Amino acid sequence: MRTTFGTFNIATSGLFASQRALDLVSNNIANANTEGYSRQQMLQRASIPIGGDPRGLVGTGVETYDIIQIRSAYMDNKYWGQMKSYTEWKTKSEGLQDVEAIFNEPSETGIRAVMDELFASMEELVKKPGDNTNRVNLIEKAVTFSNTINGFGKQIVDSIREINFSVKSKVEEVNSLATQITELNRQIFNMELDGHKSNGLRDQRSTLVDKLSTMVNIDVSEVAGEGGIKYFNIRIGGITLVNHYQVNKLTVDNSKVIDVEKYGTGEISEVKWAGVNGQPLDLVKIEGGELKGLLDVRDGTGENHSYRGFPFYLQQLNRFARDVAKAFNDQHKAGYDMSGNTNIAFFEEPADTAAPIDITDDWKNVNCLNLKVRDAVKNDPTKVAAADINGGESNNINAKLLAALRNRKDIFYNPADPTFTQKINGTTDDFIKSVLSALSVDANQAERMTTNTESIVEQTKTKRMSESGVSLDEEMGNMVKFQQSYNASARMITTLDNIMDTMINRLGMVGR
Repeated sequence: MRTTFGTFNIATSGLFASQRALDLVSNNIANANTEGYSRQQMLQRASIPIGGDPRGLVGTGVETYDIIQIRSAYMDNKYWGQMKSYTEWKTKSEGLQDVEAIFNEPSETGIRAVMDELFASMEELVKKPGDNTNRVNLIEKAVTFSNTINGFGKQIVDSIREINFSVKSKVEEVNSLATQITELNRQIFNMELDGHKSNGLRDQRSTLVDKLSTMVNIDVSEVAGEGGIKYFNIRIGGITLVNHYQVNKLTVDNSKVIDVEKYGTGEISEVKWAGVNGQPLDLVKIEGGELKGLLDVRDGTGENHSYRGFPFYLQQLNRFARDVAKAFNDQHKAGYDMSGNTNIAFFEEPADTAAPIDITDDWKNVNCLNLKVRDAVKNDPTKVAAADINGGESNNINAKLLAALRNRKDIFYNPADPTFTQKINGTTDDFIKSVLSALSVDANQAERMTTNTESIVEQTKTKRMSESGVSLDEEMGNMVKFQQSYNASARMITTLDNIMDTMINRLGMVGR
């Protein structure tokens, strides 16, 4: 049979349950702005009833049996999957903005502007081929032209090296995050041996995974093991990065030397698995995230429909410098200087820079980094070959042909032809326009994809936060609800106290 003290215990359980619920509400409110915090909820249930009453089993109050975090594994994985696309395109967009800044078109210091000045100086030479001032002006404009191409090439090469350094730094960040996650896995495992969840540590781990998902494509799984304990694993491209307590780290292999034709001089870092027990290093299958963006911007040559990154634009500059130098040199060699000399190269052809006048036809070695007016021409303006074989100070036949290079459409070679026998149709201005057009298309695509993926990420983030985030309005409602429950339980105890007082102190006192 239910006793008064049994009812007192029921009221006390309600009091304690409300107190714990208020503690949890307080914790949620305190962490409303904490990064990665997930809203927690108290789970309560009726205590095991007891028998002994002729009416059946009688309740014994309430008990709190667990505290859970409100978090959706589906939304987490969806967010991690979308972040890799967003950060990849954001990185690409930032890289192409750097390329646009290097070319700086349209402007007074861009390639088209200095090329206009170069051909304008040729037109002046046509007017007065015997005027030494016009010859000096042509040389100076050619020097400015070559220096501009050199500067653009050097900036692109420097950018590639900076990105290469960023790749190394990003690999170190991935390894650091993976190590921190394994440490949290160990702590979570130890604290959850009793069957309860360590919600705070799980939030910290999810925050680290959020950061990791911005860097590289990851697949996250939590697999149940013996005794119901879950093991947390992370994979990149199907290969395990985190196996609960173990980390299979990434590394960078700097053994691949890059050549000047594609990248400039130096070494390039390839991202590989560090390997275990002497296993060979395998390339990491990177399909998204900042690392994917950095690698595409650093390595993209545009070949076989691959991404067009810094190397593609460096190669275009190389082609432009090489083919323009060849066309100019071929025409200049066909003319005669003021001393009647012919076969004079205007731009250096690196394989034979020592020759005073005659240079072997090694124009294929010219690129945007070494394009240069020959010192022999810079130091002696009379070597500018403005005349034809008939000579004379007023002879401008070759100068006209040099000026006509601007409108010639047979200067550039087909990049797909290794024999250098096929040419493509287009003037120097057409070539630069095509490069700038490609850059504009690539930059706009990257910006558009960044905007689109960001919108998708923000939508998913909003849904994710609507489930796991703390709503102050909801918590205030819960606070009032549990406060009223606490007050009611306290009132019940007060009522029982009055009953006990009457029963003990007043019962049987009537008539004395």
